[in-house]
Amino acid sequence: MKRVIGVDAGSTLTKLVYKEDGRMHYKKFLTNDHLFIRQLLKLDPVDSVVVTGGRADLWRDMKNVPLHEFDAVTLGTRELLKQEGNSLDEFILVNIGTGTSFFRVKKDEYERVLGSGIGGGMFMGLGRRLTGVTDFEDLAGLAEEGTRKNSDLLVGDIYREEEVGIAPHLTASNFGKPPSSAESPGDQLRSLTNMMAETMILLSMSIAPQTSKPFLVFVGNGVEGNAALQEDLGSFREWLKYTPLFPDKGGYAGALGAYIQGLNSQNGH
Repeated sequence: MKRVIGVDAGSTLTKLVYKEDGRMHYKKFLTNDHLFIRQLLKLDPVDSVVVTGGRADLWRDMKNVPLHEFDAVTLGTRELLKQEGNSLDEFILVNIGTGTSFFRVKKDEYERVLGSGIGGGMFMGLGRRLTGVTDFEDLAGLAEEGTRKNSDLLVGDIYREEEVGIAPHLTASNFGKPPSSAESPGDQLRSLTNMMAETMILLSMSIAPQTSKPFLVFVGNGVEGNAALQEDLGSFREWLKYTPLFPDKGGYAGALGAYIQGLNSQNGH
């Protein structure tokens, strides 16, 4: 059987999924690392390479099978959920890459309903402008250490809860407090992740099925490894009644979907 490699070539990161020596491998590198790509192009020509993502054109010199990125990410997400015992018939899929796509997924079909420029690219770009930090992991770590109460104007800063019936820690105005010596770079980043989460949750719930507690599944490199964003994405469930899920290896959903498609093609499916 030919070896299959699933590739998700995003605008910032390229992800690979393949099986070797009896176990699955998950790799990622900067998309503009052309030397790495040239090395990969020297792989055994009998390999079956399925490529998806916005920069799939970088792989045109390798004989490959193209796969639409929406097909890939939904296929890969279903597999990740299945591996964790969550074989859902219906859910909202939120793919947080450089930008964010929102899908309404049902048992045998899906529909991409919305897209937003609020995603990992915004976290990196605005985070860099706020703090001067350029590394994603460093930014995510700072956000996890921060508290947004020093940057955001909260409902509790204006009203008593009994006056308006709104939880005091909810946001009245993002970044609404004037700068002060108490505000750290981590506080600013935590306000940023919360602002992103608020927007993503409201957009997700606007397309969610009218069930008692819809499932919202978050994948993509913009959320994987960003504990602050994951926590913020789950912080509104008491009021909006949803169940957030963050599959392990969610940053590789597209590449995994490409890999599965390669296997299916080999098996004649």
